[in-house]
Amino acid sequence: MATFSKKVLRLLPEELTNTILRDIDALFEDNGIPLGPPQNLDNDSSERRERTRRYLASIDFVNPAHAARLTDVYSDTLQRIASRRNEPGFEPAYLDRWARTLRAEGFEVNETTFAVTDPSGPTVGFTTEALAALTDAGVIHDHLARLGEAVDSDPRLAVSTAKALIESTAKLVLTERGKTYSKAAKVPALVTAAQESLGLAAKAVSDENASLRQVLQSLVTLAQGVTEIRNQVGVDHGAESVPKWVRPRHARLVVGAAQLWCQLMLETLADVEAPWRKEAAL
Repeated sequence: MATFSKKVLRLLPEELTNTILRDIDALFEDNGIPLGPPQNLDNDSSERRERTRRYLASIDFVNPAHAARLTDVYSDTLQRIASRRNEPGFEPAYLDRWARTLRAEGFEVNETTFAVTDPSGPTVGFTTEALAALTDAGVIHDHLARLGEAVDSDPRLAVSTAKALIESTAKLVLTERGKTYSKAAKVPALVTAAQESLGLAAKAVSDENASLRQVLQSLVTLAQGVTEIRNQVGVDHGAESVPKWVRPRHARLVVGAAQLWCQLMLETLADVEAPWRKEAAL
């Protein structure tokens, strides 16, 4: 299991000491980490290191969602360091020290992209690009952290969380598109509205592309199926008996379906060349 040891935690303030404050703010806030209380040290007057310590102070390291967000911060930072490799004066040993320190504490560091991941963390995730269009992806990270822990240990909870992931994604997409929705709206209605807002409604596809229309309609059915299974076995509904047939394989099926729908929504929202952007500009 990856650990945010003192060695790992010392890496960030050291690297960010030469980073302007607004970029430090962006690094943490883009990953859903709020600014914590003042963390002044008598022997350290650096405003930038103090700002970094304030963000770290808001982290609950035993909370999987918090740990996942901080892991993303390290991933973004290491990739930024790696991007400087061709600059004059860059020291390869510095990049190597970062990678060695993280690996020694259980993190995985991709040798090509230098992306940092926690192999014991969530088994479900979305690309950084897919989340880039969201103003605040914190709730998505929270759902993903719960899914990573629950699929094998509590499949019924995983099913419930998969439905919540779809609902949150639909609401976030609608909000980013400036669309309103009723607080009482059910998931099927939210799913349909979210797809329509991104030009992914089956009815919007021409007759010449019947296969694509069929796939998009299947996505709606897929998301609805997740909701229906959750209604049958979820932990957030009072039931007269405990559904005993649910196994991790069922949870993986449901979670995979939720991930497929959410990934398409988020990638389409983030795509600068998506057709919905041209329609929005008219």
